[in-house]
Amino acid sequence: MSGFGEWLLSVLQQIIQFLADIVIAVADWLWQAMLSLISSNTIVGLIEVAGGLFESIDPSVWYFMSMFQIPYGITVVLSAYVLRFLIRRIPFIG
Repeated sequence: MSGFGEWLLSVLQQIIQFLADIVIAVADWLWQAMLSLISSNTIVGLIEVAGGLFESIDPSVWYFMSMFQIPYGITVVLSAYVLRFLIRRIPFIG
């Protein structure tokens, strides 16, 4: 391989490594943001309050909610909203 070919190959390798580093840095940033959001006392308090509210639902209502798979639907919808929020925070996508 000529000197120009080796130089061009090294430049391409550096560009690919740079892009891989950016993807890893963004993923790490999102992971750290998610962990800090979850560990926030406000979120934990809201989850505890919601748990208390769900305990007060009548068993007959729970029966029909499970028949229509409402808990699964709520989980899917909330997951979709969280994912949409996180994707919109990525600068070059959202």
